[in-house]
Amino acid sequence: MVPLAAVVVVFTISNRGVVSIDLWPAPYSLDVPVFAAVLAAALVGFLCGGIISFISAGRRRARNRELMRMLENSRREEAMLREQIRKLEAANKEKSATPLPASAPPPMLSKVDAA
Repeated sequence: MVPLAAVVVVFTISNRGVVSIDLWPAPYSLDVPVFAAVLAAALVGFLCGGIISFISAGRRRARNRELMRMLENSRREEAMLREQIRKLEAANKEKSATPLPASAPPPMLSKVDAA
Protein backbone atom coordinates (compact mmCIF):
# COMPACT_ATOMS: atom_id res chain seq x y z
CA MET A 1 0.00 0.00 0.00
CA VAL A 2 2.89 2.38 0.68
CA PRO A 3 4.14 2.37 -2.95
CA LEU A 4 0.58 2.92 -4.20
CA ALA A 5 0.12 5.84 -1.80
CA ALA A 6 3.43 7.33 -2.99
CA VAL A 7 2.30 7.09 -6.62
CA VAL A 8 -1.01 8.79 -5.77
CA VAL A 9 0.78 11.63 -3.94
CA VAL A 10 3.23 12.17 -6.79
CA PHE A 11 0.38 12.09 -9.32
CA THR A 12 -1.63 14.59 -7.26
CA ILE A 13 1.29 17.01 -6.98
CA SER A 14 2.10 16.72 -10.70
CA ASN A 15 -1.46 17.26 -11.99
CA ARG A 16 -2.87 20.30 -10.24
CA GLY A 17 -4.28 21.91 -13.37
CA VAL A 18 -8.01 22.55 -13.67
CA VAL A 19 -10.30 20.72 -16.09
CA SER A 20 -13.93 21.54 -16.88
CA ILE A 21 -16.37 18.62 -16.65
CA ASP A 22 -19.66 19.15 -18.48
CA LEU A 23 -22.54 17.09 -17.07
CA TRP A 24 -24.51 16.82 -20.30
CA PRO A 25 -27.61 16.75 -20.67
CA ALA A 26 -27.93 18.62 -17.40
CA PRO A 27 -26.99 22.28 -17.63
CA TYR A 28 -24.18 21.88 -15.08
CA SER A 29 -20.45 22.22 -15.50
CA LEU A 30 -17.75 21.59 -12.88
CA ASP A 31 -14.22 22.94 -12.74
CA VAL A 32 -12.08 20.43 -10.83
CA PRO A 33 -8.37 19.67 -10.61
CA VAL A 34 -7.17 16.95 -13.01
CA PHE A 35 -5.99 14.71 -10.16
CA ALA A 36 -9.45 14.83 -8.53
CA ALA A 37 -11.19 13.80 -11.76
CA VAL A 38 -8.74 10.96 -12.40
CA LEU A 39 -8.77 9.67 -8.82
CA ALA A 40 -12.58 9.88 -8.67
CA ALA A 41 -12.84 7.91 -11.91
CA ALA A 42 -10.39 5.30 -10.55
CA LEU A 43 -12.38 5.02 -7.31
CA VAL A 44 -15.66 4.59 -9.18
CA GLY A 45 -14.06 1.94 -11.42
CA PHE A 46 -12.65 0.13 -8.40
CA LEU A 47 -16.04 0.11 -6.66
CA CYS A 48 -17.87 -1.05 -9.80
CA GLY A 49 -15.34 -3.86 -10.26
CA GLY A 50 -15.74 -4.93 -6.64
CA ILE A 51 -19.52 -4.99 -6.92
CA ILE A 52 -19.40 -6.99 -10.17
CA SER A 53 -16.94 -9.47 -8.63
CA PHE A 54 -19.12 -9.85 -5.55
CA ILE A 55 -22.22 -10.51 -7.65
CA SER A 56 -20.48 -12.92 -10.03
CA ALA A 57 -19.06 -14.95 -7.11
CA GLY A 58 -22.54 -15.43 -5.64
CA ARG A 59 -23.03 -18.85 -7.21
CA ARG A 60 -19.67 -20.04 -5.91
CA ARG A 61 -20.47 -18.83 -2.40
CA ALA A 62 -23.88 -20.55 -2.51
CA ARG A 63 -22.30 -23.79 -3.76
CA ASN A 64 -19.65 -23.53 -1.04
CA ARG A 65 -22.34 -23.13 1.63
CA GLU A 66 -24.20 -26.14 0.21
CA LEU A 67 -21.03 -28.25 0.21
CA MET A 68 -20.23 -27.20 3.78
CA ARG A 69 -23.73 -28.27 4.89
CA MET A 70 -23.30 -31.59 3.10
CA LEU A 71 -19.89 -32.09 4.72
CA GLU A 72 -21.29 -31.35 8.17
CA ASN A 73 -24.18 -33.78 7.60
CA SER A 74 -21.71 -36.44 6.44
CA ARG A 75 -19.57 -35.91 9.53
CA ARG A 76 -22.62 -36.25 11.78
CA GLU A 77 -23.70 -39.40 9.95
CA GLU A 78 -20.18 -40.82 10.23
CA ALA A 79 -20.12 -40.17 13.97
CA MET A 80 -23.54 -41.79 14.36
CA LEU A 81 -22.46 -44.87 12.35
CA ARG A 82 -19.22 -45.17 14.32
CA GLU A 83 -21.25 -45.08 17.55
CA GLN A 84 -23.56 -47.80 16.21
CA ILE A 85 -20.54 -49.91 15.23
CA ARG A 86 -19.06 -49.45 18.70
CA LYS A 87 -22.33 -50.52 20.34
CA LEU A 88 -22.68 -53.55 18.06
CA GLU A 89 -19.08 -54.62 18.72
CA ALA A 90 -19.64 -54.26 22.46
CA ALA A 91 -22.84 -56.33 22.23
CA ASN A 92 -21.01 -58.91 20.12
CA LYS A 93 -18.21 -59.17 22.70
CA GLU A 94 -20.74 -59.67 25.49
CA LYS A 95 -22.51 -62.30 23.44
CA SER A 96 -19.30 -64.17 22.62
CA ALA A 97 -18.06 -63.88 26.21
CA THR A 98 -21.01 -65.88 27.54
CA PRO A 99 -20.30 -69.62 27.28
CA LEU A 100 -22.40 -71.59 24.83
CA PRO A 101 -24.54 -74.34 26.31
CA ALA A 102 -23.06 -77.80 26.00
CA SER A 103 -24.76 -79.73 23.24
CA ALA A 104 -24.18 -82.78 21.18
CA PRO A 105 -21.67 -82.43 18.34
CA PRO A 106 -23.19 -81.97 14.92
CA PRO A 107 -23.84 -85.23 13.06
CA MET A 108 -21.28 -86.37 10.53
CA LEU A 109 -22.25 -86.23 6.90
CA SER A 110 -22.12 -89.35 4.83
CA LYS A 111 -21.00 -89.52 1.22
CA VAL A 112 -24.65 -89.62 0.14
CA ASP A 113 -25.50 -86.46 2.12
CA ALA A 114 -22.47 -84.60 0.76
CA ALA A 115 -23.45 -85.27 -2.85
